[in-house]
Amino acid sequence: MAKHSFSVPFSGSSQDIVAKAKKAIEGAGGQFSGDESTGNFSVSTPAGTVKGNYAIAAQSFSVNITDKPFIVPGSAIESQVRKFLEKA
Repeated sequence: MAKHSFSVPFSGSSQDIVAKAKKAIEGAGGQFSGDESTGNFSVSTPAGTVKGNYAIAAQSFSVNITDKPFIVPGSAIESQVRKFLEKA
């Protein structure tokens, strides 16, 4: 099982960042469950499924990728998550 962890600082409320994450994951055809403190997600990509969880503390959205396709670097997933959270 591949792992990659990172944190994304944010301003505003935890409800807003969770709403952005949910919209991005579900908009990509994935599944998202959680609240303003913790949750889980999975989303299919052409290379395979990416699964992970998140936790929010203070103004930090911490992501832990628990499973990903071997050929997809964690840094590519991190970059995409950052883009999703900056949008919406």
